[in-house]
Amino acid sequence: MIGGNNYQPYSIKTSHKSRQSTLKDEGQRLKPELVLEELNSLIGLSEVKKLVLELSAFVQIQKRREKVNLRTEPLVLHMIFKGNPGTGKTTIARIMGKLFRSMGVLSQGHLVEVERADLVGEYIGHTAHKTREQIKRAIGGILFIDEAYSLARGGEKDFGKECIDVLVKAMEDNKEKMVL
Repeated sequence: MIGGNNYQPYSIKTSHKSRQSTLKDEGQRLKPELVLEELNSLIGLSEVKKLVLELSAFVQIQKRREKVNLRTEPLVLHMIFKGNPGTGKTTIARIMGKLFRSMGVLSQGHLVEVERADLVGEYIGHTAHKTREQIKRAIGGILFIDEAYSLARGGEKDFGKECIDVLVKAMEDNKEKMVL
């Protein structure tokens, strides 16, 4: 209990009943607890689970403060997922989309998964257009850039820098509409 309120951060509890059919129904608003159960069903990832739980508690506190007209911290939820292939980065990103949707942070919670070729063009001006198109697709959800480090791999003449510039601007301009 915090400050005399009945505030309880979401807890992750394991359920013997499968929630998969409920969690896959994208048309309905999920309860955060169900999304966290899906997260908990993943093997390992204890540090990730802890961080997600802390983040969900922070979001919940900010939403409650907002309801009673108290000062809140801005919700900037952009993230970097780092790890070897097959360690669950994309799976966690999908779960984060569902969680943020269930908490009312994102309107849709969908995941738009892209890679360098989806963002970087082959001639001047093409990169900004391609990148903005992917950003538009991600509004209301999460833009997940697989192997994002590859955007900075080229030299001076590479268009990856242009992509990064567009993404940085979009992260600020759309911080309440999408997560990157």
